[in-house]
Amino acid sequence: MMGARQAGGQPTPRDESGVRDLVSMGFEPEQAAEALAAAGGNVSQAAEWLLANAEARARSHVPPRPPEVESRRERALLAAQGRAVAGARSGGGSGGAPSRAAAPRGASREEVIVRSAAALATMPESLDLLILSLGKALANPTDGRYKRVPLGNANFKTHVIDAPGGLALLQACGYERNGDALCLRKMDEMVLTLAISALEGARGSAHYLDAKSEMLLVSALGASKADFDVAEKARRARAAAKVPLEPTDGAAGNTLLCFHIGSRKADRVRCVWRRFESWNTLGDLFAYVDSTTPLEIGTTGALFDVTLTAPVKLEQADSGRTLQMLGLWPTGHLSIMPILAAA
Repeated sequence: MMGARQAGGQPTPRDESGVRDLVSMGFEPEQAAEALAAAGGNVSQAAEWLLANAEARARSHVPPRPPEVESRRERALLAAQGRAVAGARSGGGSGGAPSRAAAPRGASREEVIVRSAAALATMPESLDLLILSLGKALANPTDGRYKRVPLGNANFKTHVIDAPGGLALLQACGYERNGDALCLRKMDEMVLTLAISALEGARGSAHYLDAKSEMLLVSALGASKADFDVAEKARRARAAAKVPLEPTDGAAGNTLLCFHIGSRKADRVRCVWRRFESWNTLGDLFAYVDSTTPLEIGTTGALFDVTLTAPVKLEQADSGRTLQMLGLWPTGHLSIMPILAAA
């Protein structure tokens, strides 16, 4: 679905505002406009799509530097990293889970950056967004669009400002509050390079990879759940069309059945009574069960005759047999139990 447009294809004020929000997060205006249109004007959805390709885009927009400049840059970066690591060790850092503790008072900004990046290791969206934003600022030192972050940008606020270490890292990079935005007044190339390097290092950690995998799994399961719900609703509707009408109470040939739904533990069982004709079939019971019993992903329903002490599983192969033939007349008890679906 495309975003709303004014007559003649001109962007609406809402479109322009969304593009500004995405540009402030480090995206190119053309990319932002295209993603926003595809997302129907939803800034969060547009940002998620853009972030999926953030690393490749960031690398493609970093301009090459002359060898002598690159050499000075690498030496300065190594020195800054050395100071940061030394400061972190003196502060008592250790392995294991990433530290979320604030840098000690008097810590150098290099140490603050390294500690903040480590604290963000389990937050893939935060790391990806910071790497993209700082990369844009570094690659476009004269473009003010990439040096200003609106504090009212909901996506940036959630994933960076409110994230442990996010605001501290930006401040260590030189961002200062100016009204309703954070602004990079004086850009220090070496500091930004160190920040990107520290964030890239965190992105290569096991903490990041585990969190990223979990995030992708949750997203995939969410989509699977939505698809499953649609299919489940259709399954129950098809089954309901096959269920015979319930006979009136007291009519000849009736059988009254009690369906025990759920766990066999008494405190977790729901009992439903329903009348059938004695000549109705087991297939009719399966249709009734399918139409009334919701299932979860990975499970299917099994029907047991529990009229007697020992439960007997009822099989689809006997669907043509009547309830009277099965001994479910003039009454009976059935249990509907969820089981794992066959692979």
